[in-house]
Amino acid sequence: MGYLFLAIALFAGATKGYCGKMTSGYVNEYKDAMLANTIRMVFCILIGFVITAIQSGLGAFRIDMTTLLISALSGITSSIFVVSWLVSVKKGAYMMMDVFLMLGMVVPLIGSNIAFGESIRPMQWLGLGILMIAVLIMCSYNNSIKSKMTISSVVLLIVCGVSCGLTDFSQKLFVEYTDSISIATFNFYTYIFSAAVLLCFYLIFSSRDKGEGRPTDLRHIFGYILVMSACLFANSYFQTKAAGFLSSAQLYPLSKGAGLILSSLMSAVLFKERLSLKAIIGIVLSFGALLIINL
Repeated sequence: MGYLFLAIALFAGATKGYCGKMTSGYVNEYKDAMLANTIRMVFCILIGFVITAIQSGLGAFRIDMTTLLISALSGITSSIFVVSWLVSVKKGAYMMMDVFLMLGMVVPLIGSNIAFGESIRPMQWLGLGILMIAVLIMCSYNNSIKSKMTISSVVLLIVCGVSCGLTDFSQKLFVEYTDSISIATFNFYTYIFSAAVLLCFYLIFSSRDKGEGRPTDLRHIFGYILVMSACLFANSYFQTKAAGFLSSAQLYPLSKGAGLILSSLMSAVLFKERLSLKAIIGIVLSFGALLIINL
């Protein structure tokens, strides 16, 4: 069942990525991006509220302090990931993003090993190494890209990777330390914290904006925001369900690696972006690495 739940999460994530690419040309200013993401989180809150109320009634919103703290960790780190990702892309560090996200995967692996005693077999370490090589090949960065990398860009990429890893680890914490709270309720509180953090960043970027840029009319992408909200909720919901069946050494490499393969194939099929030889080699290596990890 864990692989089925993860497959649904990956499909939702790929759909969210498609919508994100379709809307990328409409949002240029940081504050507009923060507002769009805040609205997206508000819709996720509503989805979580409706599902929880239907499944268990309003009494299900009473949670213990442990679940609240895990939700806070999940919501805050996921928002920090969104902000650091956006700023990193603006700074020209996009080509190295997947590398640092893959490195961030070490956070839930080590965390689960320490907290829950989940072991990582030698063959899984081998698969992780091959997966990292595949990611480096698929990035295909060159000297001109590397010359743009500054200390601040590297710091942002590290923050991006670690925050993503902590968000993933919070899912493991939830399934290990809670048994009476539904995932929909967990997501409900997660997105409350996430929306609050993103709203703060929106206010910060708005105060720094000098009004030189043309404001974004979010009505043009409102439909995409709705779809992205549903896909974001589904991605988190089903990946958390998968975390109850799969070890971290299986779940997160498979999630990151398969997601990378899907995004590459989606770009080729839907956006007519030609797959280079390096991309094809990276996809083949990634697929082989995922087989090794899950043997």
